[in-house]
Amino acid sequence: MLVLVLVGLFFTPLAGCADPDGTPVGADPGEPDPGFAPESYPGRFRASGLVLEDASHGPQLCRNVALSHPPRCGGPDIVGWSWDGLEHSEVGSARWGSFELVGTYDGKRFTLTEPPGPPRQAGPEPAGDFSSACPPPADGWRVVDGARATDDALQQAIALASSSPVSAGLWIDQNGGENDPRRLVLNALFTDDLPGNEARLRAVWGGALCVAPAARTTAELTRVQTELAALPGVLSTGIDTLANRVTVEVYVATDARRQELAARYGPDTVVLTGFLSPA
Repeated sequence: MLVLVLVGLFFTPLAGCADPDGTPVGADPGEPDPGFAPESYPGRFRASGLVLEDASHGPQLCRNVALSHPPRCGGPDIVGWSWDGLEHSEVGSARWGSFELVGTYDGKRFTLTEPPGPPRQAGPEPAGDFSSACPPPADGWRVVDGARATDDALQQAIALASSSPVSAGLWIDQNGGENDPRRLVLNALFTDDLPGNEARLRAVWGGALCVAPAARTTAELTRVQTELAALPGVLSTGIDTLANRVTVEVYVATDARRQELAARYGPDTVVLTGFLSPA
């Protein structure tokens, strides 16, 4: 039951958490990430991924892939593509393979400026940091009431925290306990009335508890996510609970777009990434 609840708490892979003062760890108010393209960037872009051609379309750079056989995918058409001399798979009219591409992008088509190369091997995704948002007590995290340090009590506390209008999300620090309710730490973020919310959770939960501040409620983040998901050109959105922000992926992330989102929703509310990177 606990594992199922944890899976449901997150929309995307997460990184970072909130400091006790409510500042998201990992927030970068400084220079743009190198993955951002200046608004007037006239140069080339780079991407590693699957290229697929079949009877329904010419060669495309896959953004989403359905792992059938042959695979199916969607993405921008590639101009200047040839399979000659490239190692690839073929079934019927479908041909596909993974490559590193460099070229220009006009919003619809990716035009090659270099021959395709072998794909870059991405490193393993860093493990999510689910450590507590609160510093551990001097004597360590401890159960305060064993009778209420149970799976049932944990589910009640999760439901109670989630139902608060000022809830900003929650997660569980396993604390080496492997789903043991007597060892894990329940972390709950709120934008207001931390003492009152902690008292309400303590009425049902007797295990280790961290109540910490956050800048934006889950409802606010959900509203932002819904607005952004409806915009043209947005590939995916999610909510990063630990960092208390919304994640957005587009084909090309520009610094101007980043600043526009910061002005509209507030600094560090939205993290923008690009599927294509400046080459």
